[in-house]
Amino acid sequence: MKCALLPFVLASLVTPAVAQNGGQAVRENDADAAAISKLDSALTALNDARASQASVSEQVVEGMMVLAENEERPLRPVVARFADELTRELVGRLLNTDQMTAVRQCVVEVMHRTRTSNLNLATRLQEALTSIGISSSKKLLIVKDFIKVGEAVRGPDDLGNKR
Repeated sequence: MKCALLPFVLASLVTPAVAQNGGQAVRENDADAAAISKLDSALTALNDARASQASVSEQVVEGMMVLAENEERPLRPVVARFADELTRELVGRLLNTDQMTAVRQCVVEVMHRTRTSNLNLATRLQEALTSIGISSSKKLLIVKDFIKVGEAVRGPDDLGNKR
């Protein structure tokens, strides 16, 4: 009996991880895991005030582009504009683990076609930026560019994510 269960146990060990976000499962394959690791490294690098904003921004762009599904890949300049605004405001700030996680989750989710609306994701990002201490005017710029990324990936919210 124990031998009959072994294939199922082994299969569960090699199945890609599933993260629960807002009651919705998002599969993380190896490419996603690598891109998320790159995003984590970039966000961690932002804690250093001497970090090159341009270099970290490029790391964020690379990670985001890998996360996008091929048929829904946004234009690189759209992603770069968001990454530039985000990293410009975050470089040198000491983000705690919860703040980094909140920003990363928003970025990961906006690059996937989930049922979460662009507005909902933008609201979550805005809340994360507020907790970090970003000014209202800067938050507005970052969130505006974030919504443009979401619309490039999944279409505007009024289309019901049917792209």
